[in-house]
Amino acid sequence: SSGINAEWPLRPGGYLGISKPVEYGGMGLDISYEAVAAETYAYINSGGVGMGIGIQCDIATPVLVKHGTKKLKELFLRPTISGEKVACLGVSEVGGGSDVASLRTTARRDGDDWVINGGKMWTTNGAQADWMCLLANTSKGDHHRNKSQFCVPMDTPGVAVHRLVFNIYTSSI
Repeated sequence: SSGINAEWPLRPGGYLGISKPVEYGGMGLDISYEAVAAETYAYINSGGVGMGIGIQCDIATPVLVKHGTKKLKELFLRPTISGEKVACLGVSEVGGGSDVASLRTTARRDGDDWVINGGKMWTTNGAQADWMCLLANTSKGDHHRNKSQFCVPMDTPGVAVHRLVFNIYTSSI
Protein backbone atom coordinates (compact mmCIF):
# COMPACT_ATOMS: atom_id res chain seq x y z
CA SER A 1 0.00 0.00 0.00
CA SER A 2 1.39 3.36 -0.98
CA GLY A 3 -0.98 5.34 1.21
CA ILE A 4 -0.69 9.01 1.92
CA ASN A 5 2.18 10.21 4.10
CA ALA A 6 1.03 10.18 7.75
CA GLU A 7 2.39 13.71 8.19
CA TRP A 8 0.15 15.05 5.42
CA PRO A 9 -2.20 17.47 7.21
CA LEU A 10 -5.42 16.30 5.55
CA ARG A 11 -5.00 12.69 6.63
CA PRO A 12 -5.16 12.81 10.44
CA GLY A 13 -7.89 15.47 10.50
CA GLY A 14 -10.38 13.34 8.56
CA TYR A 15 -10.46 15.83 5.69
CA LEU A 16 -10.38 13.03 3.09
CA GLY A 17 -13.91 12.12 4.19
CA ILE A 18 -15.68 15.41 4.83
CA SER A 19 -19.02 14.28 3.37
CA LYS A 20 -18.49 10.54 3.88
CA PRO A 21 -20.34 8.44 6.50
CA VAL A 22 -19.06 8.62 10.08
CA GLU A 23 -19.24 4.81 10.38
CA TYR A 24 -16.43 4.54 7.80
CA GLY A 25 -14.25 7.29 9.27
CA GLY A 26 -15.79 10.29 7.52
CA MET A 27 -17.10 13.47 9.09
CA GLY A 28 -20.68 12.97 7.89
CA LEU A 29 -21.08 16.61 6.84
CA ASP A 30 -23.09 17.75 3.85
CA ILE A 31 -21.59 18.42 0.43
CA SER A 32 -21.39 22.19 1.02
CA TYR A 33 -18.44 21.61 3.37
CA GLU A 34 -16.73 19.59 0.64
CA ALA A 35 -17.25 22.53 -1.75
CA VAL A 36 -15.62 24.94 0.72
CA ALA A 37 -12.65 22.58 1.08
CA ALA A 38 -12.31 22.29 -2.72
CA GLU A 39 -12.34 26.07 -3.04
CA THR A 40 -9.65 26.29 -0.37
CA TYR A 41 -7.40 23.86 -2.29
CA ALA A 42 -7.24 26.44 -5.09
CA TYR A 43 -5.07 28.58 -2.80
CA ILE A 44 -2.38 25.87 -2.69
CA ASN A 45 -1.09 27.20 -6.03
CA SER A 46 -0.74 23.72 -7.48
CA GLY A 47 -3.42 22.21 -9.69
CA GLY A 48 -2.09 18.71 -9.07
CA VAL A 49 -2.78 18.80 -5.34
CA GLY A 50 -6.42 19.81 -5.72
CA MET A 51 -6.89 17.32 -8.56
CA GLY A 52 -5.39 14.47 -6.54
CA ILE A 53 -7.55 15.28 -3.52
CA GLY A 54 -10.64 15.61 -5.71
CA ILE A 55 -10.10 12.15 -7.23
CA GLN A 56 -9.53 10.65 -3.77
CA CYS A 57 -12.52 12.30 -2.09
CA ASP A 58 -15.11 13.23 -4.68
CA ILE A 59 -14.72 11.10 -7.79
CA ALA A 60 -13.57 7.58 -6.85
CA THR A 61 -15.72 7.13 -3.74
CA PRO A 62 -19.29 8.54 -4.13
CA VAL A 63 -20.68 5.49 -5.98
CA LEU A 64 -18.99 3.24 -3.43
CA VAL A 65 -20.71 5.17 -0.62
CA LYS A 66 -24.12 4.94 -2.30
CA HIS A 67 -24.07 1.44 -3.81
CA GLY A 68 -21.15 -0.48 -2.28
CA THR A 69 -21.58 -3.47 -0.02
CA LYS A 70 -20.40 -3.29 3.59
CA LYS A 71 -17.47 -5.52 2.62
CA LEU A 72 -16.40 -3.21 -0.23
CA LYS A 73 -16.75 -0.17 2.02
CA GLU A 74 -14.48 -1.79 4.62
CA LEU A 75 -11.93 -2.86 1.99
CA PHE A 76 -11.83 0.36 -0.03
CA LEU A 77 -13.79 3.27 1.46
CA ARG A 78 -12.52 3.19 5.05
CA PRO A 79 -8.79 3.08 4.10
CA THR A 80 -9.33 5.72 1.39
CA ILE A 81 -10.93 8.10 3.89
CA SER A 82 -8.13 7.47 6.40
CA GLY A 83 -5.47 8.00 3.72
CA GLU A 84 -4.09 4.48 4.10
CA LYS A 85 -5.01 3.84 0.46
CA VAL A 86 -4.90 6.07 -2.60
CA ALA A 87 -7.68 5.82 -5.17
CA CYS A 88 -7.76 6.62 -8.88
CA LEU A 89 -10.50 6.68 -11.49
CA GLY A 90 -10.36 4.36 -14.50
CA VAL A 91 -12.54 5.91 -17.19
CA SER A 92 -10.42 7.51 -19.95
CA GLU A 93 -9.25 5.26 -22.77
CA VAL A 94 -7.10 5.55 -25.88
CA GLY A 95 -9.25 6.66 -28.79
CA GLY A 96 -12.15 7.74 -26.62
CA GLY A 97 -10.68 9.92 -23.92
CA SER A 98 -13.23 10.52 -21.20
CA ASP A 99 -16.22 9.99 -23.51
CA VAL A 100 -18.04 7.37 -21.45
CA ALA A 101 -20.34 6.40 -24.34
CA SER A 102 -17.34 5.24 -26.40
CA LEU A 103 -15.89 3.11 -23.58
CA ARG A 104 -14.45 -0.20 -24.83
CA THR A 105 -13.39 -1.88 -21.58
CA THR A 106 -15.62 -4.86 -20.82
CA ALA A 107 -16.38 -6.90 -17.73
CA ARG A 108 -18.01 -10.33 -17.79
CA ARG A 109 -18.93 -12.75 -15.06
CA ASP A 110 -16.91 -15.93 -14.67
CA GLY A 111 -18.47 -17.81 -11.76
CA ASP A 112 -18.16 -15.57 -8.71
CA ASP A 113 -15.49 -13.41 -10.37
CA TRP A 114 -15.48 -10.68 -12.98
CA VAL A 115 -13.03 -10.74 -15.87
CA ILE A 116 -12.16 -7.24 -17.05
CA ASN A 117 -10.55 -6.59 -20.43
CA GLY A 118 -9.42 -3.19 -21.61
CA GLY A 119 -7.06 -0.35 -20.93
CA LYS A 120 -7.24 3.00 -19.15
CA MET A 121 -5.07 6.05 -19.72
CA TRP A 122 -4.55 9.55 -18.33
CA THR A 123 -5.47 8.37 -14.85
CA THR A 124 -4.92 10.99 -12.16
CA ASN A 125 -3.33 9.34 -9.08
CA GLY A 126 -2.81 6.19 -11.19
CA ALA A 127 0.91 5.79 -10.52
CA GLN A 128 0.39 6.20 -6.76
CA ALA A 129 -2.94 4.39 -6.42
CA ASP A 130 -3.67 1.29 -4.39
CA TRP A 131 -7.03 0.77 -6.10
CA MET A 132 -8.97 1.97 -9.11
CA CYS A 133 -12.64 2.82 -9.41
CA LEU A 134 -12.94 1.33 -12.90
CA LEU A 135 -15.82 1.84 -15.34
CA ALA A 136 -16.59 -1.01 -17.75
CA ASN A 137 -19.32 -2.18 -20.10
CA THR A 138 -21.20 -5.09 -18.51
CA SER A 139 -23.76 -5.68 -21.25
CA LYS A 140 -24.33 -5.02 -24.94
CA GLY A 141 -27.27 -2.69 -24.27
CA ASP A 142 -27.67 1.06 -24.61
CA HIS A 143 -24.20 2.58 -24.26
CA HIS A 144 -25.57 5.05 -21.69
CA ARG A 145 -26.98 2.28 -19.47
CA ASN A 146 -24.63 -0.70 -19.81
CA LYS A 147 -21.88 0.44 -17.43
CA SER A 148 -20.78 -0.75 -13.99
CA GLN A 149 -18.06 0.45 -11.65
CA PHE A 150 -15.58 -1.94 -10.07
CA CYS A 151 -13.10 -1.52 -7.22
CA VAL A 152 -9.91 -3.01 -8.65
CA PRO A 153 -6.76 -3.34 -6.49
CA MET A 154 -3.79 -2.09 -8.50
CA ASP A 155 -1.79 -5.20 -7.56
CA THR A 156 -4.36 -7.49 -9.24
CA PRO A 157 -2.71 -9.87 -11.74
CA GLY A 158 -3.02 -8.36 -15.22
CA VAL A 159 -3.00 -4.74 -14.04
CA ALA A 160 0.05 -2.85 -15.26
CA VAL A 161 0.86 0.78 -14.46
CA HIS A 162 3.00 2.86 -16.81
CA ARG A 163 3.91 6.50 -16.46
CA LEU A 164 3.23 8.25 -19.75
CA VAL A 165 3.89 11.93 -20.15
CA PHE A 166 4.82 14.88 -17.99
CA ASN A 167 1.68 16.78 -17.07
CA ILE A 168 1.99 20.18 -15.43
CA TYR A 169 -1.11 19.55 -13.28
CA THR A 170 -0.02 16.24 -11.81
CA SER A 171 3.70 16.93 -11.54
CA SER A 172 3.23 18.31 -8.04
CA ILE A 173 1.70 15.13 -6.62
